[in-house]
This record gives sequence, structure tokens and C-alpha cells, in this order.
Amino acid sequence: MEKGNALNSNTWLEEHGDYLFHFALQRLKDRALAEDMVQDTLISAITAKEYFQPKASIRTWLTSILKNKMVDYWRRQGREISATDLMDDADNGNVDDFFDKAGRWTDMPNIYPNPDSALESKQFWGIFEICMSKLKPQQAEIFLAKEVHGMDNEEISDNYSLSPNNVWVLMHRARLALGKCLEIHWAN
Repeated sequence: MEKGNALNSNTWLEEHGDYLFHFALQRLKDRALAEDMVQDTLISAITAKEYFQPKASIRTWLTSILKNKMVDYWRRQGREISATDLMDDADNGNVDDFFDKAGRWTDMPNIYPNPDSALESKQFWGIFEICMSKLKPQQAEIFLAKEVHGMDNEEISDNYSLSPNNVWVLMHRARLALGKCLEIHWAN
């Protein structure tokens, strides 16, 4: 695509708006916030389009701007996770309930059916999406940053203004909650 055609910002919303919206909604879990993020992304892109490098596609560039907008949003939400966010597991069960005093599982998780075939199953991904939606928004965002986007703990810590311990706690709780949810809704 020629740079002149790529920089026709009049078509960006039509060509990339749905993709950007679904990208933001999946991570933010808030329709109005996702719409605002896409709008902010397009405004930023329009004002900075002379800096676009045609090495990347417009969609990649817009997605990069959107990711930065979401990181900025999470930073504004607080420098540290509040104690209530760390300790409130009413929706996911108390982590201590999973282990006895010696640190052994009180209720050993089931072995999942053939993991390779599960990953290819549309039903599995539907259930996984439901389980992801039950996570707290920040848990889901950190889980996606680590497991989907491949960010390491230090990068997550820097980008989300979290201490390394908070990143570990969020990932641990997200994995426990996802494991329990999948055990209930998929493995049985």
C-alpha cells in the first residue's frame, strides 16, 4: 500500500474501527471505555500521521497506539493495586481454600482432556472467553499481556506501573481462577 493511500485517515474508522473496538473490548471488558479508547486512538493517529513509517501496516500502527492508550489508562488507575483488590476473592474463591496448612491441594484439580484437541475446539475457546470475562479487569489485562502478548514480568511491571510482586500476585490469581473455571465448565 502506498504511503499516500495508507494515510487517508478518512477511511480508518471504516476499515479498522471494528477490529480496534474488539481488541480494546476484549482487554478492557467495558464497552464505553473501549469506544473511548478507539476514539482517542484515531484522534492521536490523525494528529501524528506524518510520523507513520510505511514499514508497518496502518492497522499495526493503530493497534500499537491503542495498546499505549490502554497502558496509560491502567497507569492512571493507580500506581499500586489496592489491598482490597488483592484480597477480595469473593468471585474466584479464596486462594487459601485451594490448599491445606501444609501447602498441599485440598481439592486436586482434574486432569484436562487431551489438551491439544481442547485448543482446537471452538467450544473450549468459548468457555475460555467466558472464564476470562469473570476475571477482574486488571487480572485479565495482566494475564493477556503475559500469556498472549508474551511480555515478561519486568516489562509488565514497567508498563503497568506495578511492583514485580503485584504482577506475580495478579498472574497467580488469574491462573487459579481460570483453572477453577475451566475445571468446572470444561473438564467435567
